[in-house]
Amino acid sequence: MKKAFNIVAVLAITAVLFTGCGKANDNTPASGNGNAADTAKTTSAEGTAEPAEPSGTKEASGEASENAAVTPLQVEETVYPYTYTDGEGREITIEKQPLKVAINYLPHWETLILLGVMPVGTTSAEHYIKTWDALQGYDLSSVTDLGDADINLELLAGLEPDIILQQSYNKESVENLEKIAPVVVFGPQVKMDWRYSLREIGKVVGKAQKAEEVIAEVDQKLADARGKLQEKYTGKTVMLMSLMGEDKYYCAYRPDLYDSKTGLGLNVPEGFPTSEQYEQVSMEALAEMNPDYLFVNVFDGDEAYLEELNNNNSVWKSLKAVKDGHVYRLDGSGHAASAISTVYTVDTIIDKLLGEK
Repeated sequence: MKKAFNIVAVLAITAVLFTGCGKANDNTPASGNGNAADTAKTTSAEGTAEPAEPSGTKEASGEASENAAVTPLQVEETVYPYTYTDGEGREITIEKQPLKVAINYLPHWETLILLGVMPVGTTSAEHYIKTWDALQGYDLSSVTDLGDADINLELLAGLEPDIILQQSYNKESVENLEKIAPVVVFGPQVKMDWRYSLREIGKVVGKAQKAEEVIAEVDQKLADARGKLQEKYTGKTVMLMSLMGEDKYYCAYRPDLYDSKTGLGLNVPEGFPTSEQYEQVSMEALAEMNPDYLFVNVFDGDEAYLEELNNNNSVWKSLKAVKDGHVYRLDGSGHAASAISTVYTVDTIIDKLLGEK
């Protein structure tokens, strides 16, 4: 598939990180992508997130017109020693800026890459990073694969990380990891909202300002395409769905795609879910929504199901998007709400609908 991720400034974070330029571990759909335009934070010495001073401009929050520049928020950089209050309310003291970061949740890899930090080790490197379209083009020679379902503690200890980033709290797991290095456990908003993820992880690794620059870069991309899409596709509906097995179709309201002020401003069909959490929908519901354009996330191993729909499902073949040849395939990374995966989805939609990225 044609590589979609092409934000020049983000790709130029550091030449060391780049050579150029599956399905989830369980059957539970990942959370949808949230909008963090109103969650900008500054970093306090105690690690407490405080609301940023209002800028008074739309540009700073990403609500830019097609021709307006999106200006990054200016925030204080982390000063070490630094005490960060994690998603479990635990106060984690970080003595110095962590240079060797290990992660026990793959989407944090995406966040760190955009911040210019190559993790020394991550779970699911072989399974996802080397196969998902959104994650191609990175030099992983220095990254140790720490396993999929269970992290390999022996390998992790050998890396001597300065800090370990984990997404959910498990007492036994955290206690084992803490024998190796300090552990930061993030809450659900970091999982759902890539902007919030950039900001929170940016604080921990001393890249708070870089986080704002990346957010502004993506918001600029959204703003530049929004007006063009709204003008060209007035009255047309666009839908993103995930195919996750036979007769398993999932949809979620993704603000980066549908919000008219901060996203691409695409029109959703009537009856489309309003929740940012993925919801399973039936084929009959798809027929009732009947979008003009349909983007389908297809996970590894599910290509046969899409082929079956195209060849033998009369309801599917009756959809306007299918009849008009307006169905576009993404791989499983289009389902994720994480940073690089979101940009991949946005870029693919812009490419297919406008012929540009």
